[in-house]
Amino acid sequence: MQKTHDCRCLTKAIAKVFKDMSKEKKDIVEEIGFGALAHVPKMNVSHSLLRELIDCYDDYHGCLKTLHGKIYITPSKITVALGINHVGNRFPKKVEYGSLNEADKAIIHSLKCVTLASLTKSVLDMSVEGEKNRKKFWRTFVVFVQRCFLLPTMVNMASPIHKLHVLRVDNVRQWDWANHVLNFLRKGIENKRKGKK
Repeated sequence: MQKTHDCRCLTKAIAKVFKDMSKEKKDIVEEIGFGALAHVPKMNVSHSLLRELIDCYDDYHGCLKTLHGKIYITPSKITVALGINHVGNRFPKKVEYGSLNEADKAIIHSLKCVTLASLTKSVLDMSVEGEKNRKKFWRTFVVFVQRCFLLPTMVNMASPIHKLHVLRVDNVRQWDWANHVLNFLRKGIENKRKGKK
């Protein structure tokens, strides 16, 4: 089990990638529904702040308890904050690797042992000429944006949770990303409180 209870949210990394990406790649990212992430500030979120937010979170009511009242965390608020989709299909909890065809297995295998550094380099350096390369860029970017921002973990390499969606990049907008992110955060908080790793 990955250490999802103690997250490392690398907003600085995603801001740098958006700054350095070509205009063509930025247009592709906009097309697949992640264009709003270009406005993520170039700063890192400290572990102490994340831990404090976890301590303030009321999992029964789904809100942060603050000195000024409750802030309810909902999929629609995540959509507004991050500009990600909140309508469409829910992601399946897992992919049965044995039931995949050889082409899909090759896609999953191509992401084995990828680190954030290698994902960042690939996103910036890979070609987007032709449909095959565009799809490869979509897959790589989706793993990258989850690994460093939407579904952050302390594990350096991309984990199975980050690779779950690479087979579904033909229509990234058809998936309910806001609920997916919220469920991940809730699970991380639950694991943190139970002392799980």
